[in-house]
Amino acid sequence: MSKLQANPVPELNRRKAFQATASDLDATFVAGKLRSGDQVHLQHGPWRVILATCVVNHGQNPLTYTRARAFYVAREDFTLRVSRRNIFTRVAEIFGSHGLRIGDQEFERKYTIKNSNQPRGRSLMMNWRLRELIMGEPSLRLEIRRLPWGKRRKTGDGVRAMAVQTIGVTREQGRLVDYVRLVVATLDRLLKIGGAHDEPVAKSRTYTLSRRV
Repeated sequence: MSKLQANPVPELNRRKAFQATASDLDATFVAGKLRSGDQVHLQHGPWRVILATCVVNHGQNPLTYTRARAFYVAREDFTLRVSRRNIFTRVAEIFGSHGLRIGDQEFERKYTIKNSNQPRGRSLMMNWRLRELIMGEPSLRLEIRRLPWGKRRKTGDGVRAMAVQTIGVTREQGRLVDYVRLVVATLDRLLKIGGAHDEPVAKSRTYTLSRRV
């Protein structure tokens, strides 16, 4: 007797996946003119987290990413990147370039952490909720970075972009929800450890960083 096979769950298309994500998060679904322009907006405290897909040109090879991102007013010049380990990571370690160590061996086997301030980076990444959300994904990149020069001319140097992204178009509702939750959890943690101001980014203001926090 053959075993009964469970019916596979049909994969949502991009628009339905974004709509379901907005409903799950009690967020706002914003329809684009094309489905590729659809977005999910979540207001969390002073920050607006936007989930979308975007195309980034890498030379002759444009790549599509699914990305959740928010801008925040920083209190210090801090950048960070958490990315999946690969062959280049291992080569860099052979030549003495090691990522931040946080004492979580399981996490460090899967991901590497690069940051501009080790005490601040360690304080951020010691949060178990952040690591849990990252480890629950097959692959992603979490990044806190400066804005491009053109945008810094308008906002000053005190605004940072906090983003979670992965290559390709993600249509799994659970993963999309976790991308947004990871951005929220990171912003909350930055606020708690003194790395972010509890205020929205205002277009009419120019921000500078405090020399000491």
